[in-house]
Amino acid sequence: MSVMKKNFIIVALTFFLTIPSLLLAQNTDKTVAKIRKDYAAAMEKIKFSGDYYDNLYINSIVVNVNEMWGGSGPHSEKTEIYYNMGNDESWSMDRTVFFVRSKWNVSVREFFVEILYNEKGLPEFYFYKLYGYDGKPYEFRYYWENGKLIKSICPEAVNNEALPEADVPTPKDAYKAAIKYRNIDNLLY
Repeated sequence: MSVMKKNFIIVALTFFLTIPSLLLAQNTDKTVAKIRKDYAAAMEKIKFSGDYYDNLYINSIVVNVNEMWGGSGPHSEKTEIYYNMGNDESWSMDRTVFFVRSKWNVSVREFFVEILYNEKGLPEFYFYKLYGYDGKPYEFRYYWENGKLIKSICPEAVNNEALPEADVPTPKDAYKAAIKYRNIDNLLY
């Protein structure tokens, strides 16, 4: 086989093997862009909490916890859950959570989470920010499409003294936590 033929085969194989990954990356970028638009739309809806927005009444639950923890001192937690009740055709008691925000501390360390849900009630975005023992902020972002992780943005320095592995949610743990936050009926009844 000639050198030219070998080079052609190598180039052709590389081309055909690269195309699927490029298409997948392009699809992921489109999905992430859609999730970012959904996030902006949720922020707009939250402004109307307690009022109508696009023929839906925007409801919210805010839970504040203030406790004294032995060994670490004052602990506070504020969780905000935003949801629609029913739909524009009926006033049912079905609650559709679309966004959750929670902030808490353990001793002097602060933690913050935001969760965005799609129209089916599945988590599509999870943002987690915490301050390590070094006082620096660390941020984690997970994007899902129909329950499947499609992208994660995480700091490289994990599992060290400043940021122990136990403080870092895996995508699986983050998804489970998002489902737990979504079940607001546990708070109401």
